[in-house]
Amino acid sequence: MDCTRTLLYACLAGAGLWGFEARADDTVTCESRNDRYQSCPLVTAGYVTLERQLSGTACTQGRTWDYTRREIWVDDGCRASFRVHTSSSGHHDSDHDAKVAAGMLIGAAILGAIASNAHKKDDKYDDDRYQGARHTSYVPSWMIGTFEGYNALYDADVSLTIESGGRATARSRGQTINGWINDGRLNVGDTTFDIDQSREGLVTSQVGDRQNEVRYRRVR
Repeated sequence: MDCTRTLLYACLAGAGLWGFEARADDTVTCESRNDRYQSCPLVTAGYVTLERQLSGTACTQGRTWDYTRREIWVDDGCRASFRVHTSSSGHHDSDHDAKVAAGMLIGAAILGAIASNAHKKDDKYDDDRYQGARHTSYVPSWMIGTFEGYNALYDADVSLTIESGGRATARSRGQTINGWINDGRLNVGDTTFDIDQSREGLVTSQVGDRQNEVRYRRVR
């Protein structure tokens, strides 16, 4: 077969507000045969990293492999084992605090300010790391960094860090929630947020609920 999957489920506590079980990471092996394009479906959306290259041909993210919420694709002879990081919540000391932390991302979105949309700048093609239209895991430079904001719904400060590889981590009241950037959007579990650049930092709105917005500013 062109793609195989090893599912490693863990018996972990639920993720509070989200209503889904935390689980161990998935491992997917995907192969480009005869240098042809091949896609391998994902059971659960997650942040994907190359775990082990199995081909003599180089597997280069954005060029010969990449991923979306639905699949991993390979091309030009790339064969590799990929890790799908599906665990979305960190340790929490109490159910209440877990819900508050999850609310930073789910209940009231992460970032925002509609008025800032006018300052959006798309520098996708100004970065040497961008490999073309298939490079869905690409993260523009203006998204990379640490941002801070305030969630009025939960009366809590929240810090968001986005890494160049696309991993996103939000922290509030000692709790940690993980997500990832893909196709220019922030993904947290089953919830997706559009992201725009603002004068002070970032703007997001929850897909399906455009009123879900909060303001963030860059701190580094």
